[in-house]
Amino acid sequence: MTPAALRRLLEQVAASAARVGELPDEAEAGPPAGPIFRPVDPRSAGVVADWVTPVAQRWAPQLDLEPAALGRVLAQRLADHASISAVEVAPSGLLSITLADPERVAIIDEVTEQEATYGLLRGQRSSDEGLEADPALETDRSTVVPAWLRDDPALRPAQLAHARLHRLMRTARAAGVQIRPTDRREELGHVAERLLLVALADFPQRMDTHEGDRPQQVRAVTDLAALADGWTQPIRPRTVEERIRGIHGARLALAAAAAVVLRNGLTRLGAAAPERM
Repeated sequence: MTPAALRRLLEQVAASAARVGELPDEAEAGPPAGPIFRPVDPRSAGVVADWVTPVAQRWAPQLDLEPAALGRVLAQRLADHASISAVEVAPSGLLSITLADPERVAIIDEVTEQEATYGLLRGQRSSDEGLEADPALETDRSTVVPAWLRDDPALRPAQLAHARLHRLMRTARAAGVQIRPTDRREELGHVAERLLLVALADFPQRMDTHEGDRPQQVRAVTDLAALADGWTQPIRPRTVEERIRGIHGARLALAAAAAVVLRNGLTRLGAAAPERM
């Protein structure tokens, strides 16, 4: 689930709460535009929130409500939705939202479907909203990387991470691992996998937020690279005797999605995305 999809869900639950009298009538129009972002200091174990939003804090004064009270109504409505696993409300009204596992891993398919454009276009929208291409950022993937591509030392960690992902994928495929529709991607529940999945969903928003601010966009790409490097779960059997399981294919799909997003981020910044280094 992307930030845009979560905003739409917040609008839906607010409207439904207003219709049954849990919120004032004016809440049916939906909350004001506001940030939805990843936790700054995610937990290493237990319930790991995927997204946090101050929507209740920003909206409560307009509805003449306390932020915590508004947050509790929104949290209850969100928690009743199949795509949400849990919602915590801080005393300040800040909402910490944990997605259901199938909803979190759905970003893999979205990246795959938009492989040529995901995170590369300004104003990226989710697949059900359509895309508007920016001709200045379009590239021909079949051509050799042109010489004018920027050699930025700050992006070297991201280039190395991209090459490592491709090495992992080559090794996994050589061992017989394939991406299949029957792979149980909802088993991608390790904390490192969850952080990487949400970072993939957040990437277009983060790049757009810092459009024109190259240092911050470089940081967005290198932060994603660090999460990819920090993900050490095996995407192939550890031994010849171990059979290939669905989780191996699921991890291969995650690695492929991460490589796509890193490649597009590097391309957006005018840098090469080598598959071997």
